[in-house]
Amino acid sequence: MSGIDFMFVERRRVHVYRLPDRLTHGYCFGGGHPIAFQNVDWFDVPAGEDRGHLVSFIKEKPYYRPDARFLVLGDVPELTFVVEREARV
Repeated sequence: MSGIDFMFVERRRVHVYRLPDRLTHGYCFGGGHPIAFQNVDWFDVPAGEDRGHLVSFIKEKPYYRPDARFLVLGDVPELTFVVEREARV
């Protein structure tokens, strides 16, 4: 898709957060436990973008680390998911 074409298609906003190395454990009675998420990116994608293509795009970014998990929050439910750590060989 050319740059001009992208200007005129319906788009969705996507935010990418690096999850902390360790999440809290146990129950969160009494208000929960604060967790720091690092916002590493945000961008627009064409409506109907394939999740696999989006994951590949994120893995090409300079902030991507195979040993980290990333929370992807999109404007629509199908663009909200977690990019898991890559399996160690």
